Amino acid sequence: MKTYQVTIAIACAAAVGVCFGAGSGKKDAHVKELPDMGRVMFIGDSITHGYGAPSYRWPLHKIWVDNGISFEVVGVERGNNGNVGIEEGTAYLGKEFNNMHSAMSSQRAYETSGRLHSSKRLDATDILDWLGVDKTYSGPRQVGNPAPDTYFILLGTNDTLSDYMKKGGIGKGANLSEVQKALLDKKKGDMSVIVDTIRKANRKARIVVLTIPTWGNTQPGNNTEPADYVAIVDHYDKKLAAWAKSKKVILADVNKGLVDVANEEKPGKGVPSFYNAKDGLHPNPQGDMLIAGRVAQALGLAGRSAGLPRKASARFDMSAASMLETATAKEGVELNEDSLTLNENAKLAVPWPQNADLKKGYTVSFVAAVGNGATDGWTTDKGLVVEAGNGVVSGALAVTESYLTWNGKVILYSADMSKNKEEIRVAFLPGNTEANIAGGFYVWLGDMLVGEGLASDGKKVNGVVFSNTDSSTIEVSHAAADATPTAPAPKGYVKQEALAQ
Repeated sequence: MKTYQVTIAIACAAAVGVCFGAGSGKKDAHVKELPDMGRVMFIGDSITHGYGAPSYRWPLHKIWVDNGISFEVVGVERGNNGNVGIEEGTAYLGKEFNNMHSAMSSQRAYETSGRLHSSKRLDATDILDWLGVDKTYSGPRQVGNPAPDTYFILLGTNDTLSDYMKKGGIGKGANLSEVQKALLDKKKGDMSVIVDTIRKANRKARIVVLTIPTWGNTQPGNNTEPADYVAIVDHYDKKLAAWAKSKKVILADVNKGLVDVANEEKPGKGVPSFYNAKDGLHPNPQGDMLIAGRVAQALGLAGRSAGLPRKASARFDMSAASMLETATAKEGVELNEDSLTLNENAKLAVPWPQNADLKKGYTVSFVAAVGNGATDGWTTDKGLVVEAGNGVVSGALAVTESYLTWNGKVILYSADMSKNKEEIRVAFLPGNTEANIAGGFYVWLGDMLVGEGLASDGKKVNGVVFSNTDSSTIEVSHAAADATPTAPAPKGYVKQEALAQ
């Protein structure tokens, strides 16, 4: 029998007599001052271009706005594949998303580097043309001066997925080793040429390289079987990490959270619901949000705040009488100093106080480590369930060994939650159409947003309910809730003016 241990640190409300303390506004000592992004260029293939979704560029735009980071995106293309995504002129908190980039569906690294000039993609131009390094080029595909300050590069997907063991820019019947050398050779590799070209245009450029995302399809795609591609991605991304270190560029490992840890038959494969349903390869808005969160972390930035004030959660003694004086459904619940033990099927319900004003939303935050991971098989549908509602709208977040799941069916994130030490926060907010903030529930793991504008479950829960849906005991400590919506305290850099909102 498994034993589940859950530590919960929740921002508590007037309902229990303990409230969030206001943020100090001070930056963490370990976080270095981060300059603004300046002029930004996104380089890549369809994952950056956006296929059936606006790509990770849109949620990253929101992260920068929430954190008060200034930026100007430039590029040689505008829009998404098939015009599906974000309309030109769409703004978030008043900052317009111009949907510009230097990416194209099916783009190969050897096209971007300039090694293959016969490609029709982007009118046979390459990064030397875009940045004006090739002085013989005078066409329209240039980003102008000064050269961009910050670059995001996600390339190699098509080189490995489509050109592995196929005639192409790498040669006839190229094997994986040859593909990787063509991409990552320190001097002549296409990725190296791209980085070196950027530094010719701007020697102080900030360069962020993203790992290739794994995929969530179970059917063959392009020229590679899914099982083979997962192995290729894993192998290539490890090589990419070593290359990034040697080239002194920032590496953003975007697969954490995407990979389905409970899929023991095909380890390394992504959660299918994070991808475009038609091909299982291109991330959908949920996958894009997770990718953007990882990119922000690689930059040392805090995650999204969804326009909410950031506040640290309060910690307090759960044995205090004020916490449980109005609680109900306490059968199977035991109190031991500052901990709460939930036996099998036990439930604890704490209602909001009668005078609580919940019109502007509410918050529940906690830290949960559930189960023992893969030790004796993954438990994917049982564990801790936390329900929160205001009597009109409510939602339920389940924390199992392998997932964060919303309303019992929508997977938000996948990880070994038996090792989790991050705060989990759920906030409900009515939304703001003018600011382009969707109403609904928002979920954070640490300060990384993993759920946005999530729907109500249709129930009429009024308060906070903790339930043990597993057959093993769950231990909870430091539980509470807040009658106002807030975002987590930042773990990365946020400008002072953004903290003071």
